Amino acid sequence: MSKNDATTQVNEVNRISSGTEFHGTINSLSDIRIDGLYEGKLTTTGRLVIGESARFVGEVIAKSCDIWGDMDGKILVKEGFGLRKSGVIKGRIACQKIFIEEGGVFNGTCKMITEDEFEENLKTQQNT
Repeated sequence: MSKNDATTQVNEVNRISSGTEFHGTINSLSDIRIDGLYEGKLTTTGRLVIGESARFVGEVIAKSCDIWGDMDGKILVKEGFGLRKSGVIKGRIACQKIFIEEGGVFNGTCKMITEDEFEENLKTQQNT
């Protein structure tokens, strides 16, 4: 591993709790769980969980992502994306693997990508 490679912090989770609103940009090496309202851009080299009481509007770049709540936006995931039975998403998804539980609502587009395509998309999004 080179000096510039980022590593995900194990057992560290950033959290936006229910009843909390956040508007802006977050960049993190740790996992993130959102149970409140988030509007903006979120980038993590870890896992993102959007909880049942959460509302997310914006853009996500993550290693993996599970949606239990409500999301409207664009998602770029390096590995797996999961839409849980209580989850609702409107938007665009790009990921290597996807699963949607019975009851999950998905309105939008999904593009299956390779790890190389993830890196290309990441560079493009970081330059905008």
